[in-house]
Amino acid sequence: MSDSTTFDILVAGGGMIGSALALGLSRQGWHVGLVEGAEHKTLVQAPGPAETVADFEPRVSAISVASQQLLEQLGVWSGITAGRHCPYQSMTVWDGDGTGRIEFEAAELQARALGTIIENRSIVRALFEALEESPVELIEGAIMTGCRRGSDDLTVELEDGRALAAHLVVGCDGANSRLRQWLGLPTREWDYDQQAIVCTVRTSQSHRFTAWQRFSLTGPLAFLPLLTESGDEHFCSIVWSQDTEEARRLMALGDADFTAELERAIERELGAVEAVSRRFAFPLRQRHAKNYIAPGFALVGDAAHTIHPLAGQGANLGYGDVRALLDELSRARKAGLNPANELVLERYQRRRKGENLTMMATMEVFRLLFGRDELPVRWLRNTGMRWLNQLGPVKNRIAAEAMGLNA
Repeated sequence: MSDSTTFDILVAGGGMIGSALALGLSRQGWHVGLVEGAEHKTLVQAPGPAETVADFEPRVSAISVASQQLLEQLGVWSGITAGRHCPYQSMTVWDGDGTGRIEFEAAELQARALGTIIENRSIVRALFEALEESPVELIEGAIMTGCRRGSDDLTVELEDGRALAAHLVVGCDGANSRLRQWLGLPTREWDYDQQAIVCTVRTSQSHRFTAWQRFSLTGPLAFLPLLTESGDEHFCSIVWSQDTEEARRLMALGDADFTAELERAIERELGAVEAVSRRFAFPLRQRHAKNYIAPGFALVGDAAHTIHPLAGQGANLGYGDVRALLDELSRARKAGLNPANELVLERYQRRRKGENLTMMATMEVFRLLFGRDELPVRWLRNTGMRWLNQLGPVKNRIAAEAMGLNA
């Protein structure tokens, strides 16, 4: 590749979202470049078999049925499921400070699963294996240092002196997107004053292919089922969102005291917590770009929006962005339009902005509702959960929406 290269579309960021977008765009016939800071060999390296809690990646995603369908269309789902993955047939959500409880079942929706828990690296690896066979030009180990606007394109500048020009640049470079900042797209954001603790645990009882989530006043705790190659059903990935001071206290505990806290928090639904991996804590912040687009530019995934992890919808919102942008750019190519056509990008923004804002607002209502201890609020949420659990059609509609299906 020369010091100056021009693409139809340049995707910046080769994570789960950006690599899927680049692959889909190349299938449409666009000349696509993909800028990724990591080295290619680290992205396709297969993990060893899982025998202990330390063998799982702490970062996992609950992939919805709609996201699975996108990955199937891209031809990578079989590669993903050739490795470790765990479909879950049930989801149980309850109020730890009350009596409300809701149980969702795939069988009630005539579905094989509500979703699939997958380690993030497994998704990225399958996508990059497919990218190896595609015409996408991978610019790996690349550090972006700036972005400048030309007469009819954008140019991304790299630390090594290369300049990558494209009619359309798509920012998939994460929550702290430098491209978003360089191009001056403002955000609305606030700090939750919470941290998410993530790790892997082994429990004495099987997870029963169920995703478990318990709400408390200081934040939700999720146990997401994992499965080893040998079929061991006793591993879970946990995401424990807690107020910052409480999260710091939990992180400071030794493993024995931490597992004891976990057992109490999950009300021993899965018996004893027998082992825990290294723990990580991430500050939680909600962020939403006021505009997803600018001339010759579009934001996708976490670069456009980050959401509280209580519903596990972050990756699925990103894949919703990918699906919509692929659809609009496919129409543009068939019509002979420039990929940066203003009307094309505006349609993408209209399709995604409202849906993403609706999901973010819904999650904010849930977070606030479960974070209040006043007696009327507690009565309302527990009565509401019990009532909803008895209304099959309404409950199933909610589950179908979360799966990305039209019920």
